[in-house]
This record gives sequence, C-alpha cells and structure tokens, in this order.
Amino acid sequence: MARKAFQILAGPDLSADLGAERERALAKGSDKWGQGGGPRIRVEIILAALVAVSVIGVYLYFQSNGLNSGVQIGEVTTISTTGIRCDDSSMPQAAQAVEQDPAFASLSNGLCYNYLGESQASTMTFAYYNGTISYPCGDSPLQLPASEILVNVTGSQRVLSARLVSQSQLGYPHESCGPSVPLEVVSVADVESTIPAVPQLNVTLTVPLGGSPVATVKAVLALDGGSQTFRFGSVTSGSPLRPPGYVSSTEIILSNLSFNADEVYPMAISGTFVNGQAFSFLVHVEVANFPG
Repeated sequence: MARKAFQILAGPDLSADLGAERERALAKGSDKWGQGGGPRIRVEIILAALVAVSVIGVYLYFQSNGLNSGVQIGEVTTISTTGIRCDDSSMPQAAQAVEQDPAFASLSNGLCYNYLGESQASTMTFAYYNGTISYPCGDSPLQLPASEILVNVTGSQRVLSARLVSQSQLGYPHESCGPSVPLEVVSVADVESTIPAVPQLNVTLTVPLGGSPVATVKAVLALDGGSQTFRFGSVTSGSPLRPPGYVSSTEIILSNLSFNADEVYPMAISGTFVNGQAFSFLVHVEVANFPG
C-alpha cells in the first residue's frame, strides 16, 4: 500500500506540473537578469561559497604547516646598529660638523652614516648599514656596515681628509665563538610572496665543516604574536644533510604574526643525527631583506 501511494505521488501528471512550473520559474528569472533576482542570486551564492572554501583552504594550509599562534619559545629583543645615527641630536657637534663638510657629503652620497667615534690618531669613523646580516658563529646575527668613511681631523676638528672604505675592504670581524652547534644559520630573510601583502620568510641552515650528518630537522621561529614552524622535508634518513650542505624552508606568515628589522628573534632548532641521536638548541636570528 505504501509503495502504491508513492507511485501516485510520483506519477506522470505531477511530474509534468513540476516541469511546467520549473520552466515558468526559469523564464521569470531570465526576465530579471541583472535586477537582483533569478540566476544572478545563484551566481552570487556560488561565488560566496567559493570564497568561503578558499578561506577554509588557507586556514587548513597554515594549520598543516605548523603555525603555533601565541606560543613563545624565548624573548624577542630589540637591537640597533652600532653608533649614533646621522639624524640623532646626541651626536657630538664636531661629528655633525664633519657630516656637513663637502668632502664627507661627496663620499656619503646622501646616505645616513652612523658616527662610531674618534680614535687617538684624530680619525673619526662613520658607518653605513644597509641591512646586511651575517652569522659568524652560526647562532646569532651580526650587522655589518656596508661601508665606512674615515675622516682625519685637526686639533680644532676641521677636516683634513676623508676616504671611503667598502665592505670588501673592511673584512669580517673575528668573533669569539662558543661551542659549535649541530646546524648553523645561513640566513633568515623576507622573500617575495606569491600572495600580495602576505609576507613569506625563508630559513636556510647548514651543517658546519666537521659536523655530523643530520637525518631530520625542524625550526620553530618565535615572532611578535606567536611562532612559526619551518619543516625541511628534503632531509631524511635516506637523504641526510651532510657538511657543508645546506637546506632551506619557506613559509607564509599569517597576519597575526609580525616581525621588524630591528629585533632579534629566538629560534629553536631540533632534529636527529643519522645515528639516531636527537639534538635541540636555541639560536637568535634577525630578519634580512626587510622591506623599507
């Protein structure tokens, strides 16, 4: 009996009525195209659904790629370059006068040179920093001047001569490094993003000469507002990272995380050697290529 009732409800007459009603609805909708009704509503609903799916997809991407918002692994510290900036009123009057001298101005080419001090030989040193960062010990950043201007002055602080010294002529200072680390930081840099206005950071690590081969590695970088995990999937027990090889990982940074050019951030690096022994240590990094 129930089966028969279903056959009556789904019979030809009702189907014909429903088909006719559907045609009338489509005709009515086509008359109102572009006026807020009919198919336009369906298109808007579909577009809204696609946007929602995209947002969910981005969220799942960040979740699967190790975003740990709000998790801090160490203190973020603020730093500045060495010396007194050219626009700092605390710079000695004699140094300010030198920076206004035509001989100095022709060498500085309008760039801001920090005042580093005066030697006993009456030589003033000024340094220009362009964001170049190195890791001489592999675990902490060092900002190197892109160039220096050395100015010889008289006893009355008048300019005798001035010369420009490039970074290649300066050389790298000799750092007193502590015990070696399993992996050294090559760079942490802001790189061009595939998504407009969404920053991406690249972390590059290397095994120092004389170091042990690494089978797995992960880095967790603390930023302002949380931390981001960098995974290095190409490093495996079957394809270990050996000295002096290096490996990179690039991750998109969510909007609730931020970073600045004048801050040093802690980064926890962990993993295992080929022999199965685990390692974990903390380094400090600074973001290079920060957009000015």
